[in-house]
Amino acid sequence: MRPQLLHLSGPSRGRTVTYEGPSIRIGAAAGSDAKLAAPGVADRHAQIEFVPDECQFHLRALDGQVFVNGSEVEEVILQDGDQLEFGAGGPMARFRIYVPQGAVCKPVRRMLADAHDVARVSGGAAATRTLTRDLLTQATPRLKVSVPLVLVVSAFLAGWLGGLLGRRPPDGDRLPSADAVTPAELEPLRAEQARQQAALAQLAQANRMVARIQREWSRGVCLLHGVFRLRLPDGSWFVGRDGEPFEVEYTGSGFLVRDTGHVITNRHVVAPWLEMAWMAPLLSAGAEPVFLRLTATFPGKAPIDVPPGSIRRRADDLDVATLQLDPAAVAGVPVLPLHQGALEGDDTTAVVVGYPTGLAALLARADDAIVERLRQRSASFAEAIEELAAAGQVAPLMTRGIVSEVRSDRIVYDASTTHGGSGGPVFGGDGTVIAVNFAILPDFGGANFGVPIRFAQELLP
Repeated sequence: MRPQLLHLSGPSRGRTVTYEGPSIRIGAAAGSDAKLAAPGVADRHAQIEFVPDECQFHLRALDGQVFVNGSEVEEVILQDGDQLEFGAGGPMARFRIYVPQGAVCKPVRRMLADAHDVARVSGGAAATRTLTRDLLTQATPRLKVSVPLVLVVSAFLAGWLGGLLGRRPPDGDRLPSADAVTPAELEPLRAEQARQQAALAQLAQANRMVARIQREWSRGVCLLHGVFRLRLPDGSWFVGRDGEPFEVEYTGSGFLVRDTGHVITNRHVVAPWLEMAWMAPLLSAGAEPVFLRLTATFPGKAPIDVPPGSIRRRADDLDVATLQLDPAAVAGVPVLPLHQGALEGDDTTAVVVGYPTGLAALLARADDAIVERLRQRSASFAEAIEELAAAGQVAPLMTRGIVSEVRSDRIVYDASTTHGGSGGPVFGGDGTVIAVNFAILPDFGGANFGVPIRFAQELLP
């Protein structure tokens, strides 16, 4: 996987350059991989880096302004075809992903998803063999080293959970096919197209909004980490085939909405067993899920214990929930602004903030020295999160896209999101949270789903 830039303007305009290394230093300084000697371009303007653990390219602004598809960013996951602008009115380029023949790169989330599919049909043993084969044949060298840390057995079991792998909406909730759309449903789509030109006039304001989310509101988004067991009616633990107590470990996202410590997330993040069909007979027979660990980690904060008794879920099937942390523990964490009233659909912006791929993404962005220390001592999930938090290296990622549909019980958007991002906030163009991210369609990159924020607000005191 190599980065490629089609230079649309500036000193290299008209050239398509494929860069040999996994990282591109962009700037006006001599020695830059992509030297752009133009007004407004800093010596160390930006950097594009390939993250093997995610099989994705990250763009990070250094000493200059960077715009992706018209929005100013500080750090973002790049998609093939993104338009980049270095400095306001500066050189522009089209980002491409060049895949050499025979290149190998399969993201962890895809390995887990494939193993999950095998498990549903052929069982856990076959799934384990699938995952092992992928690690040996489809992983990059660094991934082969780091995965034993990231994917401990309990974490692999989390592949069956929505918090780590996301979930596909039920068949009845799929988006309609083109031939099933009625004339009445076309009218909102036509109106949305008409609003596109008006949205362009608001671009500068949107850029400031996105910058504020990156700088301020993202600090109010937490990484949720849970471990639970099943206690049987006789008081003993449900055990696995190895004779040891069966444990499930997973991650998700959440966000602070009250200075009283209230956090909004997904129901399937705080009650993941509800998504595990095979567990239903055990629960019906009286088995009780028991959290061994449930924590929330905000940027700049140590992990905070979540009292399981503070969790509140809706009685219906809407995938939202709340929990309450110690107010003193969240002192200094920004409280996110929530959209009030019904969403009119007159602003098509969607900005999703969360922790996609959970710990794997944090390790991919962490200092090599920290990753090596964790690997050498075979650190657990909890130990890894604690050390990353102490080093100030826990921070969410954000992506920006377009709201394509607003329904009474869900919002559809194309901002990139993936496993582990469940429970994160979805911001609208006015800078308020309009929805709670809850599901992805893995086979259709243009449709991700959020529950309108008003349904979560109904759970708050």
